[in-house]
Amino acid sequence: MGKVTNKGLATLISARIKEILTLSGLTITGLAKFAGIGESAIRSYYSRTIPISVETVSKICESLSIVLKDFFDFDKTLSIGTAALPELENFKTKLLQESMNYSQEEETEFVQLPTSTGLKREREYIAYIVKYTDYFDAAKTVAMMLVDFANEYDLELESGRLYELLKKHVDNGTIEKIPTPRVNNDNSVSTKKIFLYKKKS
Repeated sequence: MGKVTNKGLATLISARIKEILTLSGLTITGLAKFAGIGESAIRSYYSRTIPISVETVSKICESLSIVLKDFFDFDKTLSIGTAALPELENFKTKLLQESMNYSQEEETEFVQLPTSTGLKREREYIAYIVKYTDYFDAAKTVAMMLVDFANEYDLELESGRLYELLKKHVDNGTIEKIPTPRVNNDNSVSTKKIFLYKKKS
């Protein structure tokens, strides 16, 4: 997962996506489906964990007839182009009839980052990362997570606490804990093992 280096820009992009969700009446899942973009990618852009590409912005804007340059004019309020409205309404009507959670009438709970504090914040952030981002699509060590979570979510954890938080998601089968040999500094293989955590496919 690419690391976000410009957090100010990432925050503005996240706000734009939220604005588009509100305008369209779609959830992140619905927007991904409508624009033809990976759902986990949009979740990551929204949660400010990876940078968004101009190509992806273009797909979102094109699907809703939004002028591309307006997306990046953060002082300007966006509006959905009239050309996109019939298709958008048909899309929402069809999915509502099929009872699929792509419309905000059906599902709204996941579009906000956790706002709690203390131990509850730690639990909710780990649950958010596991469920709504692509972070665990690639295997991660605890050492990697400690650095990434501190940098990207301002989530400072001790390794023991992180093991405890991950255990719930391992036990319920959301992610798997994979033992792997530890490689020493001299490239020899240690008898001790380390664990990699990865979302189950």
